[in-house]
Amino acid sequence: MEYLDAGAPPAVSTTAPKRAARGWAPIVGGIVTFLIVIAAVGVIAGDWVARNIEMRTLVTQIEVSEKAMEDTQTAITQAIDDFKAKTSPTAADQTALEDALKAAAATGLTGVTAGGADVASVRVLPWNTDIKAAQKAYLAHNHAWQAYLSKASKDAQEFSKNQDAVNTTFADAEAPMRAAIPRPDLFGLTARVDTIYAPPPVTDSNGAPGQQA
Repeated sequence: MEYLDAGAPPAVSTTAPKRAARGWAPIVGGIVTFLIVIAAVGVIAGDWVARNIEMRTLVTQIEVSEKAMEDTQTAITQAIDDFKAKTSPTAADQTALEDALKAAAATGLTGVTAGGADVASVRVLPWNTDIKAAQKAYLAHNHAWQAYLSKASKDAQEFSKNQDAVNTTFADAEAPMRAAIPRPDLFGLTARVDTIYAPPPVTDSNGAPGQQA
C-alpha cells in the first residue's frame, strides 16, 4: 500500500478562546463593581450606626451630669426655703443656712465631677469630629459647674453671685450637640437634647437668676 503524505496537521486557532475571554470580562467587571458598591454601602451604614451609638452614649452621660446639677439646685433651693420659713431667723439660723448651702455644694461637686468624668470617658471614632466637638463643648460647661461648686463649698456667698461661665457654656454647648446628632436619628436623640435645653432659666428663692443646669 502506498504511503500517502497527508502534509502538516492544521494549526490550532487561538482566536475563539480569546473571544470567549473577552465575552466574560464585562460580566466579571460587573460583579466586581457590584461587590465594591455593596462594601461601600456597608461601610457607610456601619459608620452611621456607630455614630448613633456614640452619640447615644454621650447624651446619656450628659443627662447624668445634668441630673447632678439639678439635684444640687434643688438642695440649694430647699435650704433657702427652710430659712425663709422661719418667722424670726436668728444668727444661728443664718449660720445653719450657710452650712447647709456649703454642704449642698460639696455634695453637688462630687456628683457633677463624677458626671464630667463619665462624659469625658465616652470613646468616639477619630473621624467623628462633630461628636468630639459636642463632647468638648459640654465638658466646658461641666467644668464651669465644678469651679462654681468648689468655691461655694467653702463660701456660701458664692451662691449670691452671677455665674456667667456656667450660663455661657451651657448655651454654647447646644449648637455642637445638635449638630452631632446623626441623620437619620436612630435613638430619638433630638428629643432628648430638646429636653435638656427645654427648661427656662432657673430662678432662686429670691427671684434672682440662677445657674443653667
